[in-house]
Amino acid sequence: MIRHHHSLFSEAIDAGFIGGITVAVWFFLRDLVGGRPLATPSVLGQLFLLGEPHPVARFDFGAVILYTGAHFVLFVLFGLVVAVLVRLAVQQPLMRFALLMLCVAFELFFYGLINAVSVEVGAFFPLWSVASANLLALGAMGWYFWRKHPALRRALAREPLGA
Repeated sequence: MIRHHHSLFSEAIDAGFIGGITVAVWFFLRDLVGGRPLATPSVLGQLFLLGEPHPVARFDFGAVILYTGAHFVLFVLFGLVVAVLVRLAVQQPLMRFALLMLCVAFELFFYGLINAVSVEVGAFFPLWSVASANLLALGAMGWYFWRKHPALRRALAREPLGA
């Protein structure tokens, strides 16, 4: 069994914050260019945390604060799942495939969820925007784990996605 030099939970927190910040910066810049700074966390906070059925029409700073907190908690939880799978993937080739499937599901989940809950809000988040944010987050988190786990790099070189 391989001994890891880093705490699972510290990796989850680091990776979660890396992914969360990446997505937050992406949407902040998108909102800024669109002339509506912080519109994304306002809309999502109103929709998911405050239960507002038509959140696109107004700005709510409380929703921004609530959603930002929830956003980072969810990313840390996602980071925990990824950290566990990365550790398992070093020894179990099938877990490398599981990591790939998790990344695909991550790409599609948020977009599908928004569109299932509110068509109006779904229109505010085109697929290219959500996919870009998620790909950037996955890339940043992947880079973090790539640097932290040289044993995973060696395992991927031997047998990329498992048998």
